[in-house]
Amino acid sequence: MIIKGRTVFVYDIEVFPNVFLCTCKNTESGKYHIFEISERKNQSEQLYEFFSKGRHPKAPLFCGYNNIGYDDIVIMHFLEWHNEYNLVSGLLYNIFKFSSDLIKYTNERPEGPNPFARYMNDKCFFSMDLIRMLFSSKKRVNLKFLQVIMNYPNVLEFNWDFRKPLPPEMIDDAIKYNINDVDSTEMLLNMSKEDIKMRLFIENEWNINCLSLSKPRLAEEYLAKECMEVMHIDRATLYAMKTPADTVNLNEIILPIIKYDHPKLQEILEDMRKQTVSTLERKGYENKFCIRNVVYSVGVGGIHSINTPGIFKPAEDEYIGHWDAVSQYPTMAIEWNFTPQHLTGFRDLFIDIRKERVKAKHSGNVLKSKFLKDVLNIPMGKMQSQGSWMYDPKSIFKIRINCQLFLLMLIDRLLKVNTKIIQVNTDGVVFIAKKKYRERIHEYIKEVESISKLTFEGDEYKEFYQCSVNDYFCVLNDGSVEKRGMFITHTTIDKGLSPLIIPKSVINYFRTGQPVRDYIMSSSDINDFLMSQRVDKRFKVIYGDEPVQQINRWYASTNGRKLYKADGKSYNNMLAKSGVTILNEFDDTPITERHINYQYYIEEANKIIRDLVQVQLSLFADEDL
Repeated sequence: MIIKGRTVFVYDIEVFPNVFLCTCKNTESGKYHIFEISERKNQSEQLYEFFSKGRHPKAPLFCGYNNIGYDDIVIMHFLEWHNEYNLVSGLLYNIFKFSSDLIKYTNERPEGPNPFARYMNDKCFFSMDLIRMLFSSKKRVNLKFLQVIMNYPNVLEFNWDFRKPLPPEMIDDAIKYNINDVDSTEMLLNMSKEDIKMRLFIENEWNINCLSLSKPRLAEEYLAKECMEVMHIDRATLYAMKTPADTVNLNEIILPIIKYDHPKLQEILEDMRKQTVSTLERKGYENKFCIRNVVYSVGVGGIHSINTPGIFKPAEDEYIGHWDAVSQYPTMAIEWNFTPQHLTGFRDLFIDIRKERVKAKHSGNVLKSKFLKDVLNIPMGKMQSQGSWMYDPKSIFKIRINCQLFLLMLIDRLLKVNTKIIQVNTDGVVFIAKKKYRERIHEYIKEVESISKLTFEGDEYKEFYQCSVNDYFCVLNDGSVEKRGMFITHTTIDKGLSPLIIPKSVINYFRTGQPVRDYIMSSSDINDFLMSQRVDKRFKVIYGDEPVQQINRWYASTNGRKLYKADGKSYNNMLAKSGVTILNEFDDTPITERHINYQYYIEEANKIIRDLVQVQLSLFADEDL
């Protein structure tokens, strides 16, 4: 791969008290450059020469996973100290001590200046970091977990305490482990081509160095750059600005134009007006109520319905409608000036960004449109983050509270024509209505748009299947299927690994009528049966009665053993209903010989089907609540 005219070398290091390993792979030629520093082989000079080529035009771009926070720093320290020791043991101890101190600092994050900052800010080689590009700081996962998600052929952990000297006979195994990590990093790099393409576009368009910035960090960086220019201030001044508020009186922020005809909704509104809520709590005030057998939750976290499983198919004279507020929170921020009050000109800047985004969308500039959408959404989280220069909790509460009340205004009107509400979630509502009321419902939507200054978009479904407000699939009129939550039938790098055969068989059952048993047993793809579970480091993982590596992928099998996580006091079964076979390394075994416990998957799929088709009983009458 070539990025910015430079050949990308994927690399990774391993540090032991008596061994230092570094493997670099040329992604263009596939050639490995393996460097070892130990008592049996000292390639410190070759390693120094490889990384100290400086920033000349032909210098490579080094790519790793968490390399900016670890590998790059250790390499920079090595380049600085590699000539200071006559004995290789002295150099190895120096590197190991430095690595240990770095890991300790990263884990503990003590107050005060970062003693490793100079290594990060003054590197003599080019690098990019996939963990920083793909994940925000709170969502980062380790490389082994990603190997599971990516269906990487060999999920390998090195069975040794890195704090102890490595026996000479294990060095070659450590090199194989090092190469395995490099190969999986290269696979992740190739999977990230669209992310890289986006960042190269942004660098070219706005001159922001962003190959190692996550989407939220990148959007915030762009917005900070624009704010500094508009406000004529420097970064330090901007980052010191905030509009703090520990509590918010909801009566002061609820717009006076909001009112309801339905007595229950008006009662809920009056209750909200009485509340003074903390801005420091994520949950805080919440009010649950029921109207026509639908339970709603409103409060500081937003609005959503609390749903039981069900299948919804309209009668001949009915249709299923779905209407969403388009770009709900950014629109509220602009139209009602609910933006950070300490940032002069922020609203005008936001308006310009929205215009630019709409223009890019209409002209087919997909990269620019997608990026500016991220920019428009980033303040909605940052306004409630105390560490952010956009911190203004009162403004985000204005957005969040009034948005849900506007959505209830739409529901208030839908109830007038005996609409059955299927679900409500943050910015949209799904309902069943009589076809004869379609035009009146469109008029209601226009009324709410006029009052709220929001814009709604709608579509219609043939069928709707939901287990909960976040777990559903639906069939559109064109026959396509939308899937959410537990019904998603593909893996993504930010989610865990679950057996895809289960949602696939359930959806297929409702679409074709084919029994899940027939569908499941006809699958020839072992990947559809695989699952995994993240295990905290305080636990050990036990397979049967033998310890195994921390991260594993497995499938339910008839000849497998139980898989446990143990904390020294108790054993917790990771799949109570079946024994499992661990499949960390893919092989060519035919699926017919893998002893898959098909009954486990069949029962799990049938349980979902039973939940969906159960009789929906009316528990309450509207007037009772």
